[in-house]
Amino acid sequence: MRGPRLLGVAVVGLLLAAVALWGASRGTWLTATWDVPLRGRVVVTATGADAEPVLVPWALLALAAIGGLLATSGWGRRAVGAVVGIAGLWALLRALSGLAAPPPDALPAAARQAGRAVGVEASVVWPLLGGLGGLLLIGVGLLVTLRGAAMPRLGARYDAPGAPTRRQDADDEDRSLWAALDAGEDPTARPESPTPRAPDGTGGTGS
Repeated sequence: MRGPRLLGVAVVGLLLAAVALWGASRGTWLTATWDVPLRGRVVVTATGADAEPVLVPWALLALAAIGGLLATSGWGRRAVGAVVGIAGLWALLRALSGLAAPPPDALPAAARQAGRAVGVEASVVWPLLGGLGGLLLIGVGLLVTLRGAAMPRLGARYDAPGAPTRRQDADDEDRSLWAALDAGEDPTARPESPTPRAPDGTGGTGS
């Protein structure tokens, strides 16, 4: 796979990871039922952002990494890949831990009530979505770390050596015109073509 295509794959992967992590932060991860005095049974929920507050920063990190990936090269790009991979591993581990319901005393503040916890249920879908975002970050991190040198940088020219582009030809022509003006010559004047000669050396006209 060539460099521009590798860069496109990395950018798309980061976008998908950001969407997955943000979506996981919006879903309901925990549902807790409490026996509250004077109120009876109370059901409260906690979103992914409540259970794992770093989900949104991870999503923002994935978006910021796109700019870093396009603007850097060499060791700078490898550093971006390493940061993305580490963040993805962290996201994956935290998402997997979210598949199990924590004890009542470990519930986030949004899922707590002043009473006795009757039951706690953990969702499966949203933590898995967060884990998918983590896997995407890990994959992009490895890709950038191992193949980042083959990816072009934003604004770089991808033309083959020795193959001038039309823009380069236009620039060369402009420079030659300005050089002629500086020398006091008329750049629009065309040199006269030599008079064609006959094979015997005489002029090509006349009888």
